[in-house]
Amino acid sequence: METYQVITTVDITMYSTDEYEQSQLTKNQRANFNSLTQAIGLRSNLEWDSLPVKHTGSLPDPIEGKANHWIWEFTTERDQVFLKDDNPTGHLLDDINGVPIIANLTNSVDIHPAAFCTVGRSCNVWIAKIG
Repeated sequence: METYQVITTVDITMYSTDEYEQSQLTKNQRANFNSLTQAIGLRSNLEWDSLPVKHTGSLPDPIEGKANHWIWEFTTERDQVFLKDDNPTGHLLDDINGVPIIANLTNSVDIHPAAFCTVGRSCNVWIAKIG
């Protein structure tokens, strides 16, 4: 099993069943999280022990700028499942790029187009293999 870390400026807030309420905001946040996990699941089953955590302020290195961002970690059942051209997340970045999201939730940056973007100036999700 390998571990990956996702950093995104897309609101992927998830609540435990105790905290969850049926509001349009929480439904939309859950939809973004579900879209992300479904895209990841195209190549491997995944597991996670904790929900995404929202942070405010400076983005982690090497990403520059300040914004609301979410950090989340997951593991896969198989090793090197996302390996492409010596990049351990290459296929995953390709799979996620362009997946539609619901924008304008609690994110602090304008996300246009309303999709996960893994390349270029509109990049809003970064993924690294961390274990």
